[in-house]
Amino acid sequence: MKTSIPCPSCQKPLTIEHFEDFPTPFHMKCPHCRANLKETKMTPLLLLIAAIVVPLLIFIGIRVKSFLSNNGSTKTYKNEKSY
Repeated sequence: MKTSIPCPSCQKPLTIEHFEDFPTPFHMKCPHCRANLKETKMTPLLLLIAAIVVPLLIFIGIRVKSFLSNNGSTKTYKNEKSY
């Protein structure tokens, strides 16, 4: 099993411990040569997708919750009077 990968700039090994020390996955620097590292080339695209999908899922969740909570309380039967 591979336990390290080489830095693209200085070719020194980067281990899992190095990745755990980074403050965020978007601000990674090689601890040896201080070169900026990127997790993926699609990071801005993934952020855009997340910015669209997360509010959409929240909206759908709220709509489903309101539908389910109002569904049982709005029924009236033939013999009941609505007040």
